[in-house]
Amino acid sequence: MSSEGFWIDRVTSEIRKRKQEPIVLSTGKTPSGPIHIGSYRELIMVSALERRLRSLGKEVKVLFFVDSFDPMKSIPANLREEFSRDVVEELERYIGKPLCDVPDPYGKCHSSYAEHFAEEFISTFAEFGVYAEVIYSHRLYERSEMKECVRLVLKKLDVVKKIREKYLAEVAKLDKEIVVGEWSPVMVVCPRCGMLAPKIAGEVKPNRVIDYDLESDKVYFRCNSCGYSDWVPLSSARVKLSWRIDWAAKWFIFKVTCEPAGKDHCVRGGAYDMALEICREVFGYEGPVKVPYEWFTFGGKAMKTHKGITFTPREWLEVAPPEVLRFLVLSTDPMRHIDFVPEKVPNLVDSFDTVERIYFGLEKPRSEADEFKARVVYPLCVPEWRLRRKPARVPYRLAVYLVQLGDLLGEDKVLMKAMDFARRYYDKPELDEEDVKDIKRRLYMASNWVRKYAPDRMRFSICPEVPESIKKSLSPEQRQALKEVANVLETEELSEVELQNRIFKIASDLGIEAPKVFQAVYLVLLGKPFGPRLAPLLLALDREWLVKRLRDAIA
Repeated sequence: MSSEGFWIDRVTSEIRKRKQEPIVLSTGKTPSGPIHIGSYRELIMVSALERRLRSLGKEVKVLFFVDSFDPMKSIPANLREEFSRDVVEELERYIGKPLCDVPDPYGKCHSSYAEHFAEEFISTFAEFGVYAEVIYSHRLYERSEMKECVRLVLKKLDVVKKIREKYLAEVAKLDKEIVVGEWSPVMVVCPRCGMLAPKIAGEVKPNRVIDYDLESDKVYFRCNSCGYSDWVPLSSARVKLSWRIDWAAKWFIFKVTCEPAGKDHCVRGGAYDMALEICREVFGYEGPVKVPYEWFTFGGKAMKTHKGITFTPREWLEVAPPEVLRFLVLSTDPMRHIDFVPEKVPNLVDSFDTVERIYFGLEKPRSEADEFKARVVYPLCVPEWRLRRKPARVPYRLAVYLVQLGDLLGEDKVLMKAMDFARRYYDKPELDEEDVKDIKRRLYMASNWVRKYAPDRMRFSICPEVPESIKKSLSPEQRQALKEVANVLETEELSEVELQNRIFKIASDLGIEAPKVFQAVYLVLLGKPFGPRLAPLLLALDREWLVKRLRDAIA
């Protein structure tokens, strides 16, 4: 990556051409179940654009739409596994009703299913540095502005149908609705049974408006679930626009300047283009700047809330700092795919730390890309106050080793070793309260990661003592190598890289293969011939204890 063609600069330039203030950035999500971290790609992009535009002196508003008025289409697989059969069967009774009308499956902690999962997601915004005005769509549809949009759509229904027919060839691949006959973009919640889009024989059948009379301000509909039909007044009826028309109406009402969207919606002739044309031809507003982005997958699989394939923001915060997710998103071009694998968390965090050290002049960039990430991307990832304060962190990989030594060292000693390393590694003799808090948080995250996601090669436990069988199995060369390693650890202060290189040199000087030396150390410490990366493991252990263990093994 280099500064040339950085996506934020490209999009910012497009936005500024609009000469619109305040600049309105928007994004949204349907709370059909636990919301996954893939949804943060869009939010973090919007947040970064907000920061950049504010730094240019622009007035900016950020909106987050919760599509709580969408119908419930299914029960996510992970919720089916979590809840009892009775709870699942109760939820199934609400399939086809608006999500805002579905009860909270967890009891009374929230007013509805929609609010529970929306607020679970929204509650993480501040930690991820996202600040937005939250707008629930079921409440938006009660407002006069949205009622007027519905009336405008009905007045220009012929225009809407022609635009839809124009996009039908492309849209039909994404949407099973067929634009023929009496199709209407306005749907009605049945006042008798509460259905909006009931599922019949496995197919969603929205309660569409069949006729309308704008003079009396009424629409006629028939419920596809209970069969009820009637003329209902628009002013009091619970009506909803089809989602592409709904999208355009929101852009018009809030004068949205820019909204990112997934690549599936942004293909040429796709949903975004159709919504833009609706916005122009029906509502008279040019619509937002389109910013497409690629998939954010989980272990190679597309994250789908309704299918229960998720990794939530709360799960992320259990194992990794929020600024690392921002860094992952912002350092990747939007049209490049991101695949998140929990096993790689230590690499992600330590890569972020390297860029942070470059930013504060503690390390030299190894490439132009490193320099750019430190200078341009890093400031968009952390709170602004942190840019003025050099931190002191314990490297994540070292924290992974330290937390597994709690039984041997004791929790206090683990924290002391982490703090001591942070002081030396960040050249900060005195740690402040924020540093200590961050170090404790890193240890907590590393502990969760080891318990939930660490591969076997990263898990270990120290043998209480070296078995006699292992002592006897060591070759003379391995015994001499252990002696040399003990001497180095006792007399020298080495970094992780320096220690790893020194072990290789010891092997070379003794004319023994390096793996044989590593194998000997693992056997003496872990009782098995393999383990995690050796140098950080040795640095994590108590030095006096470690030197004694190595010498006892060859005594």
